[in-house]
Order: sequence, then C-alpha cells, then structure tokens
Amino acid sequence: MKRYLWSLAVFTILSTIIACGDGDLAESRQASTPGQSGQQQGPIFRSIPPREAAALIESRKDLLLIDVRSPEELREGSIPGSQLVPIGELARGRMTLPTGRPLLLICAVGGRSYAVGQYFSRKGYPEIYNLQGGISAWKRAGLPLQ
Repeated sequence: MKRYLWSLAVFTILSTIIACGDGDLAESRQASTPGQSGQQQGPIFRSIPPREAAALIESRKDLLLIDVRSPEELREGSIPGSQLVPIGELARGRMTLPTGRPLLLICAVGGRSYAVGQYFSRKGYPEIYNLQGGISAWKRAGLPLQ
C-alpha cells in the first residue's frame, strides 16, 4: 500500500509539473529544418514506436537508454544496454539524467517515461525520445529483451 501511495504521489507531482508548463506540447517542439548555418533550432522531444526506437538504438551509438521503471518491474525484462533510473529516485532528486547525450526513455507502457521526457525537455535537455507503448509495445513488436 505504501508503494502504491508513493507511486501515486510521484505521478501527481509529475502531472502537475506538466500541466503547469508553458502550454506547448513538448512533442511539437521538435528540431526545425536546418537553416543556412546548418544548425538545428530548439530541443527535440518525440515519442517513437518500438521499431523506430530499435533503429535509433542501432544507428546512434551515443544514445543513452534510460529505464524509469522500478527495480521490481525489471522482472518483465529490459532492453539490452538500458540503465535503470527509477522515476521515484528522479522525483526525490537522488538521481538525475545525464546531459549532453541523446536519451531514449523507457517505462512499462510509455506514460511515466513521457512525463519524465516532458519535464527534462522543459529543463533544456536537447534531445529526448520516449518509447511509445513502453516495454509492452517492445515485447509485442518481438524485439529483444534481457
């Protein structure tokens, strides 16, 4: 019961943070087309389906895979190469996400990782991807778990 209440509190806090944002949908703040200087404008935050995520993992060796589920949820399996950074630890400020590298956020069904992605995108993280549908969708797509 205590774990349920803690999860509910974390979800409520993250929902409030997202709802009190500047009104933009974070996913609409994608990199614009490169201009004459060749540089991208603005942060990237997108939810991507499992097959696109797998291709991104394969092509982007600098991509960090961050799993925001609880340690208990890892029994369901995890994406090879992912690091566990539980959402509860992020909410308590005990852990943070690395800066300077693109991130692929993962959770069970995509909701918690989406909330974390919105929050960190607003904090100025330049490139964040959310696994749409989470580990559940990854499994349905027949992609490998460890």
